[in-house]
Amino acid sequence: MESTSGDKANQSGCKPIRPLASLEKKESSVNPYNRADTDKTNEKCPMAGSNDNEISAVNSLPQLDCGAFPKSYMDICSCCHRETDFDSNSYCNSQQHCTNTNYRRVVVKDTDCCKAHWMRRECYEKIKATVNKAVKRHKIFLIRGELPKLKDALERRGWVQKYEATKTRNLPYGSVASLEARSLGDLTMPDGTLNEKAVIFALLRHKSPDFIWDCRNDFVDWHRGLGSNTLVNRYQKPSVYTSKLGMARVLEESHWLNEKDVSSVLFPRSYNLSREPKAFLEDFRLTAAAGLLKWFVQRMQDEREFAVESGQRTIPMSRLECAIKRCEEFIGCAHHQNIDEDFVAELSEEEWNSFLDDYTIAVHDGGTIELTSEKSRQHLQFTQIGNLWQRYYETAKSTLSKLKEVDPQYELNGTRNMWILKPSELCCGTGISISHNVKDIFRKVKGRPKDYFIVQKYIERPLLIHDTKFDIRQWYLVTSTFPLTIWLFKEGLLRFSSKPYTFSTYHEAIHICNTAIQEKYDEERRRRRKRGFSEEVVKSIRDQGWDCEKLNEYLKQIGLDGEPYYDRIYPKMSEAIVLTMLASQEHMDRRRCSFELYGADFVVMEDLSVWLIEINTNPRMHPPSSRITKRLYSSVLHSLVKVIMDVPENATADTGGFSLVYKQSIPDFRPYLGPCLFVFGKSITLQEHPRKREKKKGKLNNCWSKATQQQHQQHQQQQQLQQQQQHRAWTAPPMIPRLREPQIVDFIDYLNTARCTAAN
Repeated sequence: MESTSGDKANQSGCKPIRPLASLEKKESSVNPYNRADTDKTNEKCPMAGSNDNEISAVNSLPQLDCGAFPKSYMDICSCCHRETDFDSNSYCNSQQHCTNTNYRRVVVKDTDCCKAHWMRRECYEKIKATVNKAVKRHKIFLIRGELPKLKDALERRGWVQKYEATKTRNLPYGSVASLEARSLGDLTMPDGTLNEKAVIFALLRHKSPDFIWDCRNDFVDWHRGLGSNTLVNRYQKPSVYTSKLGMARVLEESHWLNEKDVSSVLFPRSYNLSREPKAFLEDFRLTAAAGLLKWFVQRMQDEREFAVESGQRTIPMSRLECAIKRCEEFIGCAHHQNIDEDFVAELSEEEWNSFLDDYTIAVHDGGTIELTSEKSRQHLQFTQIGNLWQRYYETAKSTLSKLKEVDPQYELNGTRNMWILKPSELCCGTGISISHNVKDIFRKVKGRPKDYFIVQKYIERPLLIHDTKFDIRQWYLVTSTFPLTIWLFKEGLLRFSSKPYTFSTYHEAIHICNTAIQEKYDEERRRRRKRGFSEEVVKSIRDQGWDCEKLNEYLKQIGLDGEPYYDRIYPKMSEAIVLTMLASQEHMDRRRCSFELYGADFVVMEDLSVWLIEINTNPRMHPPSSRITKRLYSSVLHSLVKVIMDVPENATADTGGFSLVYKQSIPDFRPYLGPCLFVFGKSITLQEHPRKREKKKGKLNNCWSKATQQQHQQHQQQQQLQQQQQHRAWTAPPMIPRLREPQIVDFIDYLNTARCTAAN
């Protein structure tokens, strides 16, 4: 009698595979972000910690999954001669490589093919058991890119990586089914061993990952088919606040979020020339005027004469007078003196262009100032000339002192009026240029699409280490956008330039500290060494392995007290990050199972003020470019896994190198924060008392005793209070006495005080 298909499956040792789509809806204590509502249909599905051998949670591979697993490669071999006596009920087709332990006599030969077959089957069973266990515990992760340190950190915790086909790696996850992966190769390698990646891909081709890390720079959103419990390392549309134009836009009103020792930021002023060319042009001209005065004052302080040498270009003294007048006008506008009368003198375009040309001659081309014409100079005595220089010096110095009081970026401006152009959406230092020529800046912007460039004031006086410019890459992690929760990494990455700092050229190897830019010149140095150039054998500061601890020691050596880096630089970076994220909060996605790692770039000036340059989403974490980056990349990723995996279950868990620097305080009631106001309540009914009833009550009151009258009055007052409370709108604001003088208070504290006052 022929057996049914189910009997055949039982005889061959193959177990039927149950659909396990409902496993994704089960809660897992291992993955704290997998928090779904449990349905009654999931009662038969195994929970985390159950027996892993109850059912199979992965796909079946018929070419590898058929038959019972032999105890040893000596038990069966399909290619060797053998003599077997099986029971009638244990017959199995040898072509299927199925085995059965109910045999009487087996004669086999110990050959290499038998051993390879057995080892291949053993490897497959181990892979399948590991994958099956990870699926049941919701520990399947997908990395869209190359990040071996993160892969290592997750695999140490029992996670299994899911692989994708090459064609679907650049598409939103879930938008296209990835059922075939020829790019991963066949299941069996040419040497007969198993291709582990291909086997895992085949086992998990229908299984959604529990954790996705997307390394794409053009990440925008994900497909709607992505599960709500899947942990994702990105927020939707981060370019709204992390692109250079976007960050400049959100920081325009950031002063409203300033809080002492909590949130503050220094950010170089920036402009979008395609939308605000006039504002940039006015700023550029004023900065040039102030720069000319600074140049003149510095030259007088250095006791350098303004004698005209042969062939040296000169500018007239009237340029100093024009610069002083322009700065005085700006100071007057800052003090609102232009409200009653308009005292600003408008210069024509020709006059401004002539002034900027002379400014360039003096400051950039090594020119000097010509006091008067040759004929007039002959009539002036030497003492009169000295007094004239001194009078201009005192006037310029006084003007700059008043300008410093009203200009918050006075120290940033410098004297050379340098501006840096950056593509708003690009990364790795691509397309960046520096210029002090306004015509050159507008020409570069004009050749690009709208909103392509951002022009930002260049920091001309950065803190130098051995005459070399550097910036600081500071990593931070946002695990929640509401309430905003920010974790800051304890150590930053110092990124040095390849060449000593100078203004003689604006080459990127000198002024741009981006790692991708500087690596190009490391390769050039290596090639020059091979060619025998001895001057390239000397190590630059980039080769000396500077870290934050070494920077702190260097600052103490040059005369700074305490711990300069940890007491003055690190706290200011933390405050800048907190304020920037508060300003961006309304643009950030509020998906529960999302987080994001950012990289903020800072430049420290000579006075140790810390300036935020830009914020990078998806910061570079591979490959490492030095021993320092190799150590820091690994530490950041391993610490990140601790924060996102352990802290949700245990608030006191180890967070590695990350520390919690800000967690937003959210009141238990939602304040009114927008123009859409809804009032819920009931209409008020006025109660009119007839005159006759009032007269009768007046006569009766004469007969009442004083005690009775007092009780009656108290009762009426209570009734009136109850009526007022009943007719009061539900959303009516609490009654808080007005203050005679305005005060600046924290908004959340104000709301909490209002709630307590209303409750009392």
